[in-house]
Amino acid sequence: MAAAGAVKDLCEEATCSVCLEYFKDPVTIVECGHNFCRACLTQCWREAKASCPQCRRIVQQRSFIPNRQLKSVVEIAKKLSLQGRKRKRGKEGVCEKHQEPLKLFCKDHESCICVVCDKGKEHRNHKVIPLEEAYEEYKEQTKADKQKRRAEFRQLHQFLEEQEKLLLAQMEELEKEIAIKREEHLATLSKELSSLASFIQEMEEKCQQPASELLQDVRRTLERCEKEEIFEEPVAFPPAQKWRIWDLSDINAFLEGVMKQFKDTLVSGLPLQKANVVLDRDTAHPWLIMSEDRKSLALGDKYQALPMTTQRFDYCPCVLGCEGFTAGRHSWEVAVRGEGNWAVGVARKSVKRKGHFRLGPEEGIWAVGKLAGQYRALTSPLGPPLSLCGALKKVRVSLDCDVPQLTFSDADTAAPLYTFSGASFTRGTVCPFFLVYGNSSFLTLSL
Repeated sequence: MAAAGAVKDLCEEATCSVCLEYFKDPVTIVECGHNFCRACLTQCWREAKASCPQCRRIVQQRSFIPNRQLKSVVEIAKKLSLQGRKRKRGKEGVCEKHQEPLKLFCKDHESCICVVCDKGKEHRNHKVIPLEEAYEEYKEQTKADKQKRRAEFRQLHQFLEEQEKLLLAQMEELEKEIAIKREEHLATLSKELSSLASFIQEMEEKCQQPASELLQDVRRTLERCEKEEIFEEPVAFPPAQKWRIWDLSDINAFLEGVMKQFKDTLVSGLPLQKANVVLDRDTAHPWLIMSEDRKSLALGDKYQALPMTTQRFDYCPCVLGCEGFTAGRHSWEVAVRGEGNWAVGVARKSVKRKGHFRLGPEEGIWAVGKLAGQYRALTSPLGPPLSLCGALKKVRVSLDCDVPQLTFSDADTAAPLYTFSGASFTRGTVCPFFLVYGNSSFLTLSL
């Protein structure tokens, strides 16, 4: 454990405080001795006055020197971190708490446990079976679910084929009606044009007559001009046909809904359950303010005198959702407003509540949010900003405990934002996670 802590400290020391990644071409500011990536420091000095990004000391000469020794330390830190991840992967199938093989399966928690866990209070009076027996049982259940989904897909496919034939027939009929109306309009226009052409020719001939002859018949000529009907442009699409065209256009929304349901089910063969998430008051940091229905969250302007139980966050302004998840597929949506920092996602129910901790998978938190004006995934090291088309107003969180996979998307446009794959969601219960850091940010759970 001490060695793991030392490696973690070394990796942090080998991280640039600007980009939060391992140093690339590290340099040292001569006047204060702090280290940064060459590109990060150059960018900071290009955008603002020459000062140290860490201690804010004004740098008079804008001078820095390469730090070759630190570059070697970074390479060592990378190797140690990689070896640590390999060792961790090698321990899969072993209880993290007791370091015993995971030979049993708790049906109440739907998780693998060891013989020591089975005798503890957490699994007392739970239905525990051998891992092999659970494997066969869930294998049969999965096979049955697979057959059921296949039948549903066949039914959906047949329904879509029938709808396709019906819609194509309706469109063909409508095209025929439009063609008939078009021919009728053309015939009417030709008749009117011929009549007007004859009348114009007659008027031109009248104008060529001597004045005495024209004036003798001028009253009748003028009366004919006045009686000549003004041509009215025929209606291209009568109201009834317009409504039919609009009805056929509206089928796009219906098909999009069907396809969305099809894709959600296709991902894992299980339906996506809309979770009714409510905020857990007992976990909320004392600075956080929530609505009566526990659906909205903001940072207050004063510290509340709340019981500092073991469940409550005391350093980071976070709160968890009441309901935890151990299996299945679940989703919820969170409306985001304001310019401050915020984050939404999931966290292990056993996540650290006291003191400082990192917001990332290594601490049991998988989330995305707005940090320093940029939308990012909370990873370590911090990844590049998320690609967005316009402002983000509502985030959709889709959790699949069985794959496992956590997907974030823009709820208004369905555009994907970020996906955590292969995360250890199955190791215990995970709960919805929320963070608000800034008086101008508000989070609201959709009803």
